[in-house]
Amino acid sequence: MNKTLMLVICDFLLLSMLALARFDPPEEKPPARLDATAASATAEAELIELLEESLQSELSSRQNLTDDLTQTRESLQEKARLLAEREAALAASQSNLEASTAKAAELEKTKAQIEAEQAALAAKKARLEAERAQLAERFDSTRTQLAAAKTEQVSLVSTLGQLKQESAVAKEKLSQTEEELIARELLLIQREAALKAAEAEKAQLTAERETLNRQLEVAQAERRLLEQNLTSEQADKVQLQREKEQAFARADRLTENVSELGAGVNQLGQGVNRLDQGVVTLTQASEDIKKEIEAARPQTMSEIFTRFQNNRASLRFTATEAGLFGAKNVRTYDSKSILITDKNGDAYLVTHSANSPFAFGKNANNLLTAQLEVSLGNRRFPVNQIGFLSADPRILFVPLPQSVVDASGLETFPLALQPERWEEAVLVKHDESNFGRTGFRRLTESERFLKMDRPALGQLFADFASSRGDLAFTKNSQFIGILTDTEHAVVIDDFLASAITQLGAGYSTQKNADTMDRLRDRVQQLPEKIR
Repeated sequence: MNKTLMLVICDFLLLSMLALARFDPPEEKPPARLDATAASATAEAELIELLEESLQSELSSRQNLTDDLTQTRESLQEKARLLAEREAALAASQSNLEASTAKAAELEKTKAQIEAEQAALAAKKARLEAERAQLAERFDSTRTQLAAAKTEQVSLVSTLGQLKQESAVAKEKLSQTEEELIARELLLIQREAALKAAEAEKAQLTAERETLNRQLEVAQAERRLLEQNLTSEQADKVQLQREKEQAFARADRLTENVSELGAGVNQLGQGVNRLDQGVVTLTQASEDIKKEIEAARPQTMSEIFTRFQNNRASLRFTATEAGLFGAKNVRTYDSKSILITDKNGDAYLVTHSANSPFAFGKNANNLLTAQLEVSLGNRRFPVNQIGFLSADPRILFVPLPQSVVDASGLETFPLALQPERWEEAVLVKHDESNFGRTGFRRLTESERFLKMDRPALGQLFADFASSRGDLAFTKNSQFIGILTDTEHAVVIDDFLASAITQLGAGYSTQKNADTMDRLRDRVQQLPEKIR
């Protein structure tokens, strides 16, 4: 049961009891007889009526409370709406205030700029006024100078006519000088060509003469040996015959002169000694001939490559090169070589410039420092200078002291003075990664270069294909030269330098750049196929 309804019922019962109660003294009447049934029915009816009235009052009160609550809620909503509107108006006012403040600051800044511009315009106006005054003065002076220039122009016109005549004469003399210069250049080119041809012919004649001299020396040695042997044998034969006759004569008179028999025996021993010397000389000549035959014997590719590996030397260039945005890069360049001796017995190492910091495709001004370290046997030592080969400046060579070569214990490879005697060459990669053989022939444009045969399908389907920097050998293990590209090799018959560059502390970037520019011009003078 609702607590409120219980309170109402209790109040109603209390009121009913108070209403029914009588507080005045009772009148003395005769006792009456009460009708219990009628009084009880009346009391219940009144109680129900009071309960209904109390219920109606409670319902009315509740309705009033509901109406008051609705009004209060509507009032609160209205106040909330008004509060939100006030807050929105306040935010708008604050935004307007900030915008006004920013606009005021911008106006102040604009005002300052306008004032600065006005001051600058005022200064510019004053400067323009001063310049206008100066221009007016210059105009007056220019007018005076113009009048003087007109007077001078008249004199220059007359002088111009004379200069034109002199110019025509000078042009005619210049054309004659140019014709003479062209004729001299043509004559110089012809002389250079004749000189090169004479040098080539001289080299060929020198090689042929050396070959003939060697053959003549061998023949003369053999002839002398045979003559010595023949003379010795004839002398020994005559001596033996004479000694035999003397021995028979002495035998008859053995008892008469024992001393004569002893002298004969001594002479016989001397003859035998001379015969032994002839045999030794013949043996020595045979050994020399055997060595020449052994040197001329063709060797296999594997034999030449094994000899290359067993006697190889290493070259390591260390260079500091300028990079982008002022950076400095340190790079190393490694290649393999062998000891090569020329006709004078001097030893050298060779490599292609592409395997060094002196490649012709690089900017020489970016090479800041350069050092070279050579590994020969178990020794490592720095080298302070290199040479660019005269026959082809793209080939570098390093001269070595004889004491260093002897101390290394490595074999040397002689230069092949007549590589055309062989139809094929053995090629070894500069990094000894591969080796093979290929045919070759003399280049028609220059006898200093060889044209190498390449596979028809190139390196893709070939076991070995020639490439730049390969070392070329004859089949008897003599050094021919280095490939300047994939098809041509320069024949090295002498180590003449077209330029020398200092390394290490003596290196100079400017000197190297000038040297490389000069060598590039020299490379451009080579036949077009091998540039």
